[in-house]
Amino acid sequence: MKNFTGIILIGLSIIIAYTNLQNLPENILTYILVIILISFPLYLTGHLLRRTFNIFKEKVILWSAAYAFVALLIPLLFFSYTHYEQLKSKTFNDHFILFESTSSVNGGGISLGCMLLLLLFVSIRLFSSDIRRKWIPNLIIVVTLIAYGTSLYVLWEDYRGIHADKGLITNKWNGVEESIPWENITRIYVDPYVHYASLSDTSDETHISWAMVIESYSNEDVLYRFQNLSENDLYIGNQIKEIAKDNNIPFIVNSMTEDERKWYEFELDLEKLPKTDFHEFFQFK
Repeated sequence: MKNFTGIILIGLSIIIAYTNLQNLPENILTYILVIILISFPLYLTGHLLRRTFNIFKEKVILWSAAYAFVALLIPLLFFSYTHYEQLKSKTFNDHFILFESTSSVNGGGISLGCMLLLLLFVSIRLFSSDIRRKWIPNLIIVVTLIAYGTSLYVLWEDYRGIHADKGLITNKWNGVEESIPWENITRIYVDPYVHYASLSDTSDETHISWAMVIESYSNEDVLYRFQNLSENDLYIGNQIKEIAKDNNIPFIVNSMTEDERKWYEFELDLEKLPKTDFHEFFQFK
């Protein structure tokens, strides 16, 4: 019974630690007090109930490190990443119809990759007891942490989007800004396609997607992808369609193949989306 109660307390302490993230960053004092006075004591009490006092004294440092990794480091790193994205969007997303927080497809993966590597190296350092030269993983952790922070700093002003008044805007990490005003855009076309699930990724699913390609007089085509059918993406598409109409820009929707239409209808039914609105956008009669 003590073992079961201990497991319950450990699980409860982790849940409290993750729920406590909602106090960040506004109520940081509350966050610290909940960790110190509630979550961490519950965690240690759970281990004390599961093991004898002698074993507890022997392993309390290791268990504390495990708590810091699972209940603090992992959620705080992901919180820093998501809060960074939200703050970036709030700072630069002014009258954008569509805003993406990186100017290139792989830009956002740099910071995320550094963060995941940091978690990997920290877990190896904490839970691998046979490491002889501990300064090596320590150095790697420091370098990875610096790389993560540097990537966030460098990519702060790296974004692109479709602006309601200014047209297409791309601001790169090196300070170079590119813009294509609406009067320089020659054609916009929507291309539905089926995204087929990858056999190597069990979480991937086959679904209908669509791309918006924007052509201009002198620049390369600009591509935006919409991974699923959603009312928000439909709202974005209709806004761009209306702007194209006001600026006499041809707005062309490519016809769906039989297979694309099948997945399109399936997703409309699955997500209970308004069929009439989607049919009008994709120009079904």
